Amino acid sequence: MDMNERISELTYVCERMIEILTKENDALEAENPKALAETITEKDKLSRLYERHARGIERDAESFAKVDEDVRAHLKELNAEMDKLVERNARMLKMNMELNRRVLFKFADVAKKMTPHSGTYAQDANIGVKAEATAPISLNETL
Repeated sequence: MDMNERISELTYVCERMIEILTKENDALEAENPKALAETITEKDKLSRLYERHARGIERDAESFAKVDEDVRAHLKELNAEMDKLVERNARMLKMNMELNRRVLFKFADVAKKMTPHSGTYAQDANIGVKAEATAPISLNETL
């Protein structure tokens, strides 16, 4: 693949990734896991394609230097915009994962406290069940 084709395809990948990341970030803000699920497959494919083309350009830096300056500048602008969106996306995903982890641990803690045990002393120096009955817990792991 010659350098102009590679840059043209990389430009398309960056533009499409910007669209997907914007949609995903909006879905994260709106707490819409269904919209997140719709983007995963295409985002994964585009990420691999981006990596392959970026490595190809890196290996052939001499040919990349010969490409029109405006095309290179446009590609750099797209990369900068995509980097900002990726950083925001990673920050939001990390925050959501941490929040879900905390909720899960709270449920687990409640389940431990409500589970009957064999009469040994608990951490708070009590014996036996604190609650009258145990309650079933189900967890939605959508995100």
